[in-house]
Amino acid sequence: MLRKHVLKHAVACFAAAFVLCMGVFTSMYSPRALAFAAESHTQFEESDVLDDLKSMDGFSLIKYPYYESVKPEMRVIDFVEYCYDYRANMRGNYGLYLYVYNPNGQNVVVNSTQNKVTIAVAYDSDPITEESNALTYEKFDLRFCSVSAGAGVNRLFYKFKVIDHKSADGKTIAERVNSMDRRYDISEIELLTEGEPNATAYGVATSYHFTGFAEGYGEGGTGTTLTRNTLETVSLDLHSTTYRFPYINQNGVGHQNQLDSVYFAVPKEFNENYGELYRVKCCWDEQKTSPVIVTNNEQIYSWASKWVGQRENITDAFGIFDGNITDLTVGMPVADWGWGYRYNSSNPDVGGIYVYDDTPAGYVFLSNKSNVKDTDITSAQMKKWIYGHNKADYLFSDSVDEGRTKGYQEHIFTADEPFNMLTFNQTASGWDKFCLNWQAFWTHSSWDFGPEQQDPVEPIRLVKDGDFTGADAADARKLYVLTEDFDEFESFYKANKSTKNVFLLRFAVTDYYSNLQTVLTDATWYNPSTWQSGTKDKESTYMARETVFLDFDIIELTFLRDTTETIIPVVATPIDVVGGISAPIEKDGFNWGKLIAALLALILIVVLLAPVLPYLIKLVVWVVLLPFKAIAALVNWVKKKRRSD
Repeated sequence: MLRKHVLKHAVACFAAAFVLCMGVFTSMYSPRALAFAAESHTQFEESDVLDDLKSMDGFSLIKYPYYESVKPEMRVIDFVEYCYDYRANMRGNYGLYLYVYNPNGQNVVVNSTQNKVTIAVAYDSDPITEESNALTYEKFDLRFCSVSAGAGVNRLFYKFKVIDHKSADGKTIAERVNSMDRRYDISEIELLTEGEPNATAYGVATSYHFTGFAEGYGEGGTGTTLTRNTLETVSLDLHSTTYRFPYINQNGVGHQNQLDSVYFAVPKEFNENYGELYRVKCCWDEQKTSPVIVTNNEQIYSWASKWVGQRENITDAFGIFDGNITDLTVGMPVADWGWGYRYNSSNPDVGGIYVYDDTPAGYVFLSNKSNVKDTDITSAQMKKWIYGHNKADYLFSDSVDEGRTKGYQEHIFTADEPFNMLTFNQTASGWDKFCLNWQAFWTHSSWDFGPEQQDPVEPIRLVKDGDFTGADAADARKLYVLTEDFDEFESFYKANKSTKNVFLLRFAVTDYYSNLQTVLTDATWYNPSTWQSGTKDKESTYMARETVFLDFDIIELTFLRDTTETIIPVVATPIDVVGGISAPIEKDGFNWGKLIAALLALILIVVLLAPVLPYLIKLVVWVVLLPFKAIAALVNWVKKKRRSD
């Protein structure tokens, strides 16, 4: 069954052990090979991929030539179950291995955490049989083992090990499989190649079934049998858009609701065969950007660009502070965020200004507009910056929005569970609105509070012909698609609508922040002992922060017909969902409508209080005079005391 290698005796034993435990074909194995397998798990992981493949009957390099293709291609040519045993104390050598054929000779980044495989982790019956239906899938990390090298085979084959982990049921793959019929449903692998920001997905679409045990494993093991069945999958091409509602949300000035979506096309036969798209399982790596600086002041741009990601030892005399920092000659001004010259990590006092958040800026962009609020940064520009900095840690904050989770996560979205969108207008009190209008009067600016009630947003939306009326801006707002993305979105729909249904998946509502900054540019402003204000610039620069979703991927789709659900695993290349940066939505000048409303409200309050106003005035005067009367009484008492003495 095994071809003999002209190698040392130990290598011959090792090759035998490989086929013994993997059971690629129905085979019987020698006791000698078995003994080696039981004690050589590490050596198996490190064995050469080409030696492994050549040890199999029927393998020939002629079947695996190099060739070019329009799209990158890779293919799993074998899946190996190595030394399974139903007894936990006998699973020290157990492992699952993938053998990948790489006809384009791509250079895989072998140590990347983006290399993954998607495997079913729950079924509708226990024990799991060949007739069981998979209920959900998860991604598992891949550990690189070896790659073919040398003339004629360089990077032609890769070998990876599946890194097992516990799933929601509290079990690993090894603990979950039926010992008599070990089933592994694999929908795809994802491998990162050099020069690419994201891994590329390659379909596997195979259900692997192993029965029996290698000799020395299980009960009287005499060999294993492998059968393969085709697994139904759906391939998706993912695209994204980020929409921001043009008014402030419940967090107040500078804050907007950001709605992130992906869209994709599903072949119509899936809806015809299984019903409506009802549920989507997806995953992503959630991050909040560190501050993004946009300025039309070339000197500030030059200074800030040199110190991206740094908070100490900055030698250029500049400081950027969130909000309207007042004159430094009185007291200690406070800023929500600040960054710049002479920062001391032991004290968040940056240049005599107390800052609550001193996160270094991670992004700096130069505007060519006379009014910086006329400058937006596109999604493409943000991605170029992120990729140019290799997704470095300083590009992202230590935390994300309250109530959300930083890092890798999986989520399931159901069609009948809409998002609740909150606006300032529907959450703030009348007093809060009055105060904000009064602030607008003094700051020569105004804000849109939004509607008093924002309709919930359906997470899964089927796109239809009626969504395109020719009024692109209005259609984009209705679908919550960024206007600049709408042409591409419409083209995608038209290119697919004859054979596929196009869906929008709205998967996250987050808080976007954008606000004008105060920039100080004199060397004296930082010295708390002099409290000199320096040169203040309040017009040239704004700072923004947004949530981004790296390596966004869809794992499975669930279709619903009557009460029957059908889960179809997905093959899709992950994408980075990174919105552009939009300028503050604060309007310049007076908002006379709101100002008049605020003044009318003040007049109404005065009118309502008019009957009791004299008494209130007397009360205020009495309270104000009370300390003076007390002092006068004390003085009189002292005088009387002296006279009596």
